Amino acid sequence: MTTVAKLNYQRKLAGLPLIRFDIVRLNPEDIQDLRDAYAAMYEISDIAVGDARGYTALARGHGYDQDLCHNDSRIFLTWHRSYVYAFEKALNTALKWKRKDDQLELTLPFWNWTQYKSDTHASNGIPKTIDDMTYKNSAGATVDNPLARAKSLYRTLSQGLTGEEAYTHRYPTQLRSGISQLKDEVDRYMDNPDFSSFSDDFNNGAHGSVHVWVGGSNPSSPLPSKVGDMRSVISAGYDPIFWLHHSMVDKVWFDWQALHPGVSVPRHVLDTTVYGGKPGSAYIDAPNSLRYIYSSDSVDTAMASTGTMAEADALTTPVTMASVSPQTNKEIPLGTVTSGFARAQLDFFRLHPPKESFEVRAYVDNPNCNADSGYDDPSYAGRMVLFGHGVCHGAPGHCNPDLAKRDAYDIRSKHPLRYEHTSYCLDVTRGLRNHIGRKKSIDDVKIYLVTVDGDGKGVSPGALRYEGCSLRTFG
Repeated sequence: MTTVAKLNYQRKLAGLPLIRFDIVRLNPEDIQDLRDAYAAMYEISDIAVGDARGYTALARGHGYDQDLCHNDSRIFLTWHRSYVYAFEKALNTALKWKRKDDQLELTLPFWNWTQYKSDTHASNGIPKTIDDMTYKNSAGATVDNPLARAKSLYRTLSQGLTGEEAYTHRYPTQLRSGISQLKDEVDRYMDNPDFSSFSDDFNNGAHGSVHVWVGGSNPSSPLPSKVGDMRSVISAGYDPIFWLHHSMVDKVWFDWQALHPGVSVPRHVLDTTVYGGKPGSAYIDAPNSLRYIYSSDSVDTAMASTGTMAEADALTTPVTMASVSPQTNKEIPLGTVTSGFARAQLDFFRLHPPKESFEVRAYVDNPNCNADSGYDDPSYAGRMVLFGHGVCHGAPGHCNPDLAKRDAYDIRSKHPLRYEHTSYCLDVTRGLRNHIGRKKSIDDVKIYLVTVDGDGKGVSPGALRYEGCSLRTFG
């Protein structure tokens, strides 16, 4: 059976927008993908809380301990669209990481809180797939449901809670009775052609009500405020339901945009930076700029209506660039070197910033040089010190930019350790001048590189990874 993640991957190959579906219309395989993706994000955070791919790194942006979202209510819609977008991409990254499958494009479903059906929803008004605390896995074992709760940094660090109380809680006693009110309000929002008042009404109406009603309150709660996590800005982002709620919030805006095309968005909203560092203008056009749409159809219906599989099957297999083997040979042939230069340097192309700190020494035409060859060796030409990045503090794959590729379907900032545009050079002016002496030129010149660690001990030439090296001279 084709899953949401597989369907959307094929849509991506066909150049079509990805689809976000109603969570109650998902097939069991899609629900399992969603569970596994959430669980993988939790796992990444358990390994390294600072890993940007993990759940905690995203959840903390809404409240404890960063509180990035509520400093300007005018950008409520653009900020949360960028926030949910970032989470969705991290969710898919985590699933690919866990499954070791690059051919996935999992999208975040929406929870339509204007509807209730007894066969798909719990009695409190929340879909069973989100509300049930456990589920039976493929082996028949009863396991925790990752969509029902998550460990909260606010609870553990700020409140000092442990055990079961370290996880998010909900007390949705008022939610179901308010669903008809939510539907009525959303219908009313759709008739408002003004962006600012639509945003304010929505923010302070249905959006806030869902937060309050899902969180609820419990007098016996160990939290000083006695309320569920969704009821407070500082803790809401840690509850797994937060993202499904805000996917619905985004859908309401998406639908409003379709009913009111061309409506003017205030300049302040367009220019103000939102989550992820881009201006709000980057998040106005979801279908064309962000490459996603919404559907209330089932996955099977969406697949049949778009013919995506047939289109994708006819595509030519995308060309994958062959990986370039990193340079490991310490011998650098320069060919003929002509005198008369004011400066000579070795330029290293796409040098990977190393984890450890190294010193790279260059020697001219001395194949026997090693870590014991010092600066006073006659063949010494110059050195370069690489200040190491340090040991990776994230989960496996955190420092691998190949696992964080960006394209038209992912406009997030690039991986911070990308090396496509790194610029490293090693000054060999004095060494080459001494080697050439009074001659006009010397043929078949070779530079030999020796790499040593911070203690001056030699390390494998392979510790220095780059994709090319050339000599550049200046007159």
